[in-house]
Amino acid sequence: MAVVKIHDAKTNLSKLIARAEAGEEIVIARDNEPVAKLTAMTPRLRDTGFAEDAAPYDAGLTARITTNPGVCGGRPCIRGMRIRVADVLGLMASGMTKAAVLKDYPYLEGADIDAALAYAASATGHRVIRT
Repeated sequence: MAVVKIHDAKTNLSKLIARAEAGEEIVIARDNEPVAKLTAMTPRLRDTGFAEDAAPYDAGLTARITTNPGVCGGRPCIRGMRIRVADVLGLMASGMTKAAVLKDYPYLEGADIDAALAYAASATGHRVIRT
């Protein structure tokens, strides 16, 4: 277990985080008195909005739905492009047909629209527990 002065911790936070991720426990001290401990957290799986068992209507379509912090602020998108699932759903909700959407957005494929619909269905199909 390494002890690091608080000033050094502020200056070298990125390096200390890397050390913690490698499994080292780091104690941060002020005036030689421990005030905090830096330890790695267990990695959290990225939430895709789907339950562990994908809905039967998914049919593998959700592989077309991607999330990337650098694209549309991490919102679910179609195949990494800058068209969000919400955009496709909004177009369909406004009354556009699948053919009209495909005509207006030629880089989309029919399976992309199906994937957006499957994603929405799975995202809203969660269990509600009332107490």
